[in-house]
Amino acid sequence: MACIVLATDLSPESERAFAPTMVLAQKLSLPIVLIAVVEEVPFEPTAGGMASPVVDWQQVAAEWRARVDSMVSRLGAGARAVVIEAADVPRAIADFAHKEGASYIAMATHGRRGLRRLLLGSVAEGVLRQSRVPVVLYPPPA
Repeated sequence: MACIVLATDLSPESERAFAPTMVLAQKLSLPIVLIAVVEEVPFEPTAGGMASPVVDWQQVAAEWRARVDSMVSRLGAGARAVVIEAADVPRAIADFAHKEGASYIAMATHGRRGLRRLLLGSVAEGVLRQSRVPVVLYPPPA
């Protein structure tokens, strides 16, 4: 189904893409599918002999679903929300958009540079590299 897949990580920065994506969707008469990917992070049950907290991934995913459901209401009639769990966030977004038959993927960039980008990576860059669907990026204000 033709649509615009709008990716969010639930951060205020990712919400910068909402308004311009709504304008694009309206001009193209396309529905918006808001997607959030809960990153499955493998971890050791112990860290150097110290106990580490056990993460309840089902609870984390449920909390993300609740937040995404509250966000999608701002995107207009016909918008829907999807939350998926994956180890590779960029791949999950690109694959979902392809399977969905999306016309575009839209997302905001965080604008990280230097060491922060090296340590935290760039989901937007990963989506650009892996997507078979055109990607619209909204950079941070200058």
